[in-house]
Amino acid sequence: MLHGPTMADSAESCAHCGKHGVGFKRCSRCKQASYCGAACQNANWKRHKKTCAPPVPLQDVAAKINAAKATGDWRGILKWGGRMEELMALRSDDYCSRILTVFSDAHQMGLHATGSKDHARSYVGLEERRIPLLGKLQRFWDQGEAMCSLSGTLCLLDRNSESMTWYQRARDVGAAHGFFSLESTACRGLGMAAMEEGRQEEGLALLRNALVAAELNELDDPVYEVEALRRLIQALFSNNLIDEVEPLVLRFREVAKAQSEKEGFCFSECDSLIYSARLHEVLCMHPASGNPLPQLSNCFQHGHIASDCHRFHRAREKTHAPVEPCAVCRHAGSLKRPRGRCALCST
Repeated sequence: MLHGPTMADSAESCAHCGKHGVGFKRCSRCKQASYCGAACQNANWKRHKKTCAPPVPLQDVAAKINAAKATGDWRGILKWGGRMEELMALRSDDYCSRILTVFSDAHQMGLHATGSKDHARSYVGLEERRIPLLGKLQRFWDQGEAMCSLSGTLCLLDRNSESMTWYQRARDVGAAHGFFSLESTACRGLGMAAMEEGRQEEGLALLRNALVAAELNELDDPVYEVEALRRLIQALFSNNLIDEVEPLVLRFREVAKAQSEKEGFCFSECDSLIYSARLHEVLCMHPASGNPLPQLSNCFQHGHIASDCHRFHRAREKTHAPVEPCAVCRHAGSLKRPRGRCALCST
């Protein structure tokens, strides 16, 4: 049985024939499926009856969403996406922003878990609705952080011009309210985009600004300086500016160590070893290309760090070495390494 017209100003599609229009009626039991007429409802009933059920009360929906959020079950949250508008109807801006946050976070988890661009597009739509609400609530740090996160997702969807617009807005919010962490993140995104488009000087200037802002970040969190240093070092290596990159590599190692002490082991320390090894190679192989001989003392210092890097990778290789003996000489004491050779017979 059909029940009641839908909102006259909203177009819907028939669940059976797919026809679009307004004034469609809904199933009287579940009040979810819309039909253009009784004939389509009758024709679709065999398929629809498998999912047709009375709607769950809103308070029960909210409880189920909170339970799914507590366990990190993003699928359990998104299952109730069709009820989101009901949950937000006639509610305060603060409540609506929290509902949008729950569903956008779930889509972001789905994006990381599956890589599906459908999740990315849904996330973008929800964040574009949430950001103005955060501004009305004067939660400017959350607003700027949402802008930066939205920019990164837009890049995944190849909407680069929109991404740069949001990064610039986040930078403006950070500058206006003294949030150096936001300014650093936004400058980093803008700088990387400029480098990819071939605007090297502009990109380097933005990445240097990101590093300056990261040093002043109000959260006293080394992760901002680590990320700013990482991007700037990579850009300087790409432009062969070795004189400028050398002190930054040593500084990166110190900041990465501080981050490890705060958070436990992190891959930033591994990156610092890799950068030192790369710098050591450049100084050894090209001592005359802008690097006079007195800098060879620094080369030896980076060489010592490079040997640490070598030992780290050797230890990791041994940890992940297979347990099978060599297939040719069957020598169990010379285990073959991945893509390597037996130490005894060299096969």
